[in-house]
Amino acid sequence: MTTGNAFRSDLYKIHNIIQSSMIVHPKEMVISVLRDFFAKDSYYHYVKDVWGFANTPDETGMALEAGLHDNNTTTRIFIGENYRYDVIFYPAILIKSGGSKYVPISINRESGGIQYQPIIFDDGYGNESTISVPKSFITAGAWEGSIVIDVFTRSLRSRDDLLELIGMCFTEIYFDVLYRAGIIVKPPSISGPSEQDDRNDKLFKGTVTLDIRTEWRREVPIETFIDAILFTVEFSDAQNPLLPIDPNFTINTVANKK
Repeated sequence: MTTGNAFRSDLYKIHNIIQSSMIVHPKEMVISVLRDFFAKDSYYHYVKDVWGFANTPDETGMALEAGLHDNNTTTRIFIGENYRYDVIFYPAILIKSGGSKYVPISINRESGGIQYQPIIFDDGYGNESTISVPKSFITAGAWEGSIVIDVFTRSLRSRDDLLELIGMCFTEIYFDVLYRAGIIVKPPSISGPSEQDDRNDKLFKGTVTLDIRTEWRREVPIETFIDAILFTVEFSDAQNPLLPIDPNFTINTVANKK
């Protein structure tokens, strides 16, 4: 399961933003989860085309059971971006962002945090020591928002089936998957059913709203840290400190990091 989500703008790298999951990442993860979930079903079976979108060929002349037994002929459900297509394929599950707001973790945006990395030093005589060196300054925060999932069907039963399945998908089955992807799904809410006229037929609709929490994070590199430790041993008469140090007995050792 992949989302294809990547940082395309240079500004993420310029400002050392390593995570910013406000709109794009949560929405693409929800789409990916739903496609993976329904791809396992034999009735509401999702099939993607060679570009990764829902496989929706020309349905003219196809049998009603197309895609049910011959799984790769056509998808039996459309799952995708809310504005990717006008809704002309039913049943359809359309996903969009419901907005988000910034909720600070702490009043200073966690700006006191410093990330350390261990470095092993070897003095050349078999003596090793490990020290922690500051790697980057950290600032972080959180977002809270929602993802809106609209379900459109031609039958009451399909609408109710899909609403129940989607609710269970995000409540239990894929909760841990989204958690590991940095998205916390709060208990989803399902709207009351509705219907509307659509040409000479009825269109049945329901909405699942996922309240989510995600985080953002910056790691600003610390450019200067210890590259080597210099040890200097000087020989002189300890009982007579006024005598000059003998430069011929000075030993310098540099312990380089591994």
